Amino acid sequence: MSTEAEVMDGEVVEMPFVAPKYTAADFVITEDVVRLLTESNVESTDRNYRARVGMFQRWCADRGRVALPCTTATLIEYVGWMILGGVYDPNTVSAYHSTVVTWQERESTEHTRPGTMQTTKMIADFRKTRSATSAKKQSPTVLEPDLEKMLVHCDEDTRRGVGLRDAAMLSVGWHLLSRRIDLARLVPTSVVLHADGIAVRLVGHRSREDGSGFEAWIPARDDAPQLCPVHRMRAWLDYGRMIHMPMDQALFRALDKAGRLQVRLTPQTRPRHRDGRPKEDEISREDWLDLSYLSNETVTAIVKARAKLSFLSVLHLTEEQRAELGYNALLNEATAKAVTAQGIRVGGASALRAAYVPEDQIAEMADWQKDAAAMRRHFHKIRIRQLSPWAAARADRLDRQKT
Repeated sequence: MSTEAEVMDGEVVEMPFVAPKYTAADFVITEDVVRLLTESNVESTDRNYRARVGMFQRWCADRGRVALPCTTATLIEYVGWMILGGVYDPNTVSAYHSTVVTWQERESTEHTRPGTMQTTKMIADFRKTRSATSAKKQSPTVLEPDLEKMLVHCDEDTRRGVGLRDAAMLSVGWHLLSRRIDLARLVPTSVVLHADGIAVRLVGHRSREDGSGFEAWIPARDDAPQLCPVHRMRAWLDYGRMIHMPMDQALFRALDKAGRLQVRLTPQTRPRHRDGRPKEDEISREDWLDLSYLSNETVTAIVKARAKLSFLSVLHLTEEQRAELGYNALLNEATAKAVTAQGIRVGGASALRAAYVPEDQIAEMADWQKDAAAMRRHFHKIRIRQLSPWAAARADRLDRQKT
């Protein structure tokens, strides 16, 4: 007979807590590893960090709140402002929230951070709510006919330089399968023009957290000069040289009414020190680079405006006629209004997949993470169209009509 007390099925046995015994070895970091820590920030990642912190500092200053160290209430209010504003998606809110919390812990005197239990739940609820309606908010895909009509609208723009800039952004973004942040953060030195194409180098792609560069080649479109990214980029760079666009700042710049470079140095955008004080005369080269970038929202606004105004040029056609001509984003007024920068990105991917380019090659160029949900969903839709027996029958009928 056992001398130990019997344990009934399902009964929880509380074990005494034994504290671990730490030694000096548990608190030592070698010099080589310290060097890795101090040198580990990729330049683009550091820029993103400073930009996110700067936005939080400006938000606090506008509302009379202390940015560093901030209270838990301030963090909650900030996250609520991003969610209720309708501008930021859940991933963006989560990234900005994490940056602010990290900044608080890193820079505050006592290395403290505000409570995150409530804000984490707010973001999780926001993500759940957004995912339930995300299918309705996906951007229509911008196909070649849509892109061509949008580029024609750029050519008809009477504002100095704006049409050239937007045409280059749309053409390059479509052929490069770019995210809007990639377009916003391109610099002239990242783009090398050749007679038969464009060599592009992007740094800090989202799935390349090691900071390695991403190099791509966009061939010239001899088959469609109107869409040709080489032609469009050369026209914009020629104009950029005329207005003395710096080679070490953003490629796609904000322009004023006279078509000159717009400097966005205002009390709200002025770079700040880590303690929140605005910088006066000591603005660094990196600060000027940050100021030169268009925001992600501005890139999307440019694409949306071009789509909505381009739709007016096909308004005289019936929807059936527009479908026959291959329009998708400009199929009707609702689709034209729903276009975002994402529609440009997936439009290029659709064209490549329609040409039976392997999916893994498209994913590599688009920098989609392996087995990303967005990539699977998009390719699934394309496969359904390509493999549909009715699609094959329709193609056969059209071929017989031509002969």
